[in-house]
Amino acid sequence: MRLRGCLNRGRFSERLWVRLFVGRAGVRAGWRAALFMLVLALQLVLIAIVLHALFHAMAPHGLKGGLTPLMVGLNELGLLLPALGATALVAFLEDRRWTAYGLADAQKWPRLGAGFAAGLVALGALMVALRAGGFATGQASGLSLAGDLRYALEWLGVSLLTGLTEEFVLRGYLLAAVQRGIGFWGAAGLTSLLFGALHGINPGETPLGLIDTVGAGLLFCLFIRCTGSIWFAIGFHGAWDYAENFLFGTADSGIRCVGTLLRVTPRGNAYLSGGITGPEGSLFCTGILLLAAFLAYKFMRPADRSRKVAAF
Repeated sequence: MRLRGCLNRGRFSERLWVRLFVGRAGVRAGWRAALFMLVLALQLVLIAIVLHALFHAMAPHGLKGGLTPLMVGLNELGLLLPALGATALVAFLEDRRWTAYGLADAQKWPRLGAGFAAGLVALGALMVALRAGGFATGQASGLSLAGDLRYALEWLGVSLLTGLTEEFVLRGYLLAAVQRGIGFWGAAGLTSLLFGALHGINPGETPLGLIDTVGAGLLFCLFIRCTGSIWFAIGFHGAWDYAENFLFGTADSGIRCVGTLLRVTPRGNAYLSGGITGPEGSLFCTGILLLAAFLAYKFMRPADRSRKVAAF
């Protein structure tokens, strides 16, 4: 049997067990997503063993000292490389290019830049709101000029890598596959819940922080719905992390980073300040996400929505 394109070979059968796996359009959406997750998980198990040994050597006493750009970069590469491998396999089985799942976009660089700018504005607005309400205080971290420049560049690269990795893993092939079975917004809801669940393992997360994380996932899906690719979402996601991790030096899902420009700490009610979770655990963050979603829906909607969705 020729393997290339085998997932797209449909058939009709009177047997129920066959219909559970294969329909007229080929292997059903749920099994495609399951195959992707299985291949991804098998690779992750092997990489996790290596990363665990590396992280123990780099931080034998845990993460109390904060995350470094190298640690974050290694962690993201440990997820991105298996995702690329799993996507390449399922793309072969669907007889498509691996870039077809959210990466193919003639306007990718302008969208990446616009998303990055929008993400900086959004997180900046959140920090202004927290500071104006008296729910955050900050001071300079005290790095030298050389240290500021070094960490500025390192965190920039790592933050963009984080945006690329998390968007590609959750809203690349996985979103496209599940969409085949339950529609775009059904797939958006499931992948966003998964996005929140994965953040739930981070120390210091709160219920409101997880709700905001799910909301951020839905916002990123809205960007994809409007643009037809994941590039704007990558930029926005990367800028949000860059502003948290380097510019403002806040906690990010309960974890702080080293080499920050400022050092912002929460003050007052945890539901308003974000508490140990960081700004994304604040009700102000909920408002910023809703405002960003409104602006995206208002100004980014494509004139021909069907064409955009089909392109993804």
